[in-house]
Formats: sequence, C-alpha cells, structure tokens
Amino acid sequence: MDVAAMNKTLTVLLIEDSSDYAALVQQWLSLITDINFVLHWTDSLAAGLSRLKQGGVDVILLDLGLPDSNGVETFTRTKLKASGVPVILLSGDSSERLALQLVQAGAQDYIVKGGCNGETLAKALQYAVMRNANRGSEESAGVAEQATVSGVMGGKGGVGATTIACNLAAELRRQTDQKTLLVDLDLDGGLVSFMMNAESEYTVLDATANIDRLDASFWGGLVAHYPGGMDILRAPGVPGVAEPSTDSLRQVIELVRKLYRWVVVDLGRPSGLSLGLLDQLSEVLLVTTTDVPALYEARRAVDGLRRAGVAGDRIKMIVNPFSAKQELGAAELDRLFGVPVYATFSAAGRELHQACVQKRLPEETSVFGGEMAALARKLAGLQPEKSRSRVAQMFSRSKKPSDMDKRASVAPSF
Repeated sequence: MDVAAMNKTLTVLLIEDSSDYAALVQQWLSLITDINFVLHWTDSLAAGLSRLKQGGVDVILLDLGLPDSNGVETFTRTKLKASGVPVILLSGDSSERLALQLVQAGAQDYIVKGGCNGETLAKALQYAVMRNANRGSEESAGVAEQATVSGVMGGKGGVGATTIACNLAAELRRQTDQKTLLVDLDLDGGLVSFMMNAESEYTVLDATANIDRLDASFWGGLVAHYPGGMDILRAPGVPGVAEPSTDSLRQVIELVRKLYRWVVVDLGRPSGLSLGLLDQLSEVLLVTTTDVPALYEARRAVDGLRRAGVAGDRIKMIVNPFSAKQELGAAELDRLFGVPVYATFSAAGRELHQACVQKRLPEETSVFGGEMAALARKLAGLQPEKSRSRVAQMFSRSKKPSDMDKRASVAPSF
C-alpha cells in the first residue's frame, strides 16, 4: 500500500493531558492539505479508552504519562483495547528509551515531543496506518509454517514440569532463532510468570474473553515479552479461578499457530481442561521423576493419553530425577511406560533451586542447560551441537546396553 492509496481522511485519537500540546497538534494537522486529519482529544486514559470503544479511529497518539496511568501500563492497557488500531507513542526526552522498548513490544512508532513538527507528525501518522495495514501479510511471511505445539504435562505435581516447559521454550527460541511462545495453562499455579520473572497485567483469561477481537495486533498487548524474543502468556495463578471453556482455548491455540513457529504449553497435571486440548497439540512431553509414586502416576497418565486417542509416537517421556540415585534402567522404564523414554536429565536440584531463587533460567553452560539445549534441538530436528556431543549422547539410544540397563533390578508393576 502506498500513500496515494490511503483514505483521504484519517481519524486520530490523541490521548494527552496537556491542553496546550493538544492545541498544537490540532494546529499542525489543520495545515496538512493532502490528507484530512480529524482529531479527537481526551485528557485521560479512561476517557481515551471510552472513545476508542466507539470505533472509527484509524490511529492513536498516546502520551505515556497521564493522570490516571503511567509508563508501560499506559501502553499495555491501550493496546489491549486498540483491537488492531496502530499506536504511536508521545514521549519526552527522559522516556525515549522506554518508548523504544515499547515499539519492540508492539507500538507502531514513537515521537519525541521536543523534536516534532507538523510535517513529521503527519508522515508518522500516515506511515503507521500503512504499516499496520501490511502487518498481517508480513507476519504470515515471517512464519514459514504453522507452529509445533508441545504440551508439557506432569504425571503428578512436583516433578518439574514447569521447569522443563520454561527452559524448553527458551532453548527452542535460542537454538532455532524462530518466534516462540510459552503459555501457562496451569491456572491455579501460575509458576511460569514467577520462574521467568515475566510481568504482564493480562492472562490467558483475557485472551479467551476477547476471542472476537483476538488478532495479531491485539495479541501483542496481552503477552509479556521476555528478553531474547520469546513471548509469554501467563496464568492467573489464583486458586479456584473459573476455568475458560475448552472451545475458547482451542481458538486461542489456532490463532497462535499462525503467529509463532514454536509454542510450549505448561499443562500442569492431567485434567479435563488439558485432556480436552490434546488434539491441538503436536506432542505431549510427559514429565516424571523416578520415585515410585511418580512412576505410578506417569504410567496412569500414559494410559489416559492413549485412551484419549494420543498415539504412542506423540507421547514423549521425560525423566527428571531429583537425585543421582537411579533404581531403574532405561530399558526397564521403556517397558514400564509402554513408550520409549525420550530424554533423561541429570539430577540438578541445587542448580535449579538457585536459578529459581534468582528468578532466572539455569546457565546455558551448565549441565542442565546443555541437556535442555540437546532436547530442544532434538525436538526441532536439528543435529546435536558438536561442542555438546557428550550431552547429546544422553539423548541417543545405543544398541549396546548401558551399565544402568545391565543392573539386576525389578521394575514396579502397576
């Protein structure tokens, strides 16, 4: 789309608490002759969102510092209600860095008030509308194929499923350099946002409550943007919260398939909600430790997944021992679960505890980090990294029995 193809009238919503600056913007836009700008001005975010709800707005000029909202909150609240309308931020010199960060989070552009004039403003408004109109096709081109959706499920609580989900999403993003989303559907727990230190006002409930308005632009205001290019949709983390309908969650997954290459979903423990989404998942990573209660629950989970129609090759067993003591060999675990063990991690309790306390992921150079990188590359169909060939061996199954498999041990019968 070029400028000549645009509508000759553009409706601009200015949300700005300074009446003097609003008058200046009105004066600037009234002098533009090739485009007719219609300006609507509100002096608070609440009033601006009320006007936005009426529709008919082509572009928003948003001051980040308002009487009833400030900074990031101003943008995220506006983006949530904008429903595809491009947002240009108005910033002072002191908030220019923040404005640039918010452009990376979904704002179309930003303007420093002290360096603006009528011609600059008019061009910014026109280009924002053009870029927004072309955004859908650009995003479609940016994702070569629909996402692989990996559900991570714990056979029982406390087996480290959320840890696996968070680290796997981060490694898929790092190893493939493709758009990745981490979704927390463990609604009562909400540990993903804690472990990833990801701040966002909105949750998966906001996504399901706004299905009719859920497009790429609206989505950008819902998710938290994690350093490194990964997006996170957090759970409410409030015990007893009302679950969204399975149909609404299915629609959310259908949308994100078009926006990302990799989607990792923390499913929590098996439940009616998670089982109702199985046909939307490319694979289920079932996490267990090696203590007897966890093995028992994992075996029950495998049986439940099979009864729900999940083929064996879509179930990937992940063994995450919390201690170095391993009673069962890999072959015995295969027989116990009825599906091959896909990956086994080393015991890394202290390392993971330290990372959790510091609200960060384990170091990439750590043993756990190397094993997680190997898992991500295996799922993505990539060759093992040469520098981590020793770690990669943990994820390959040799025809020669290992010392662990040679031990005389008896697998529990469930």
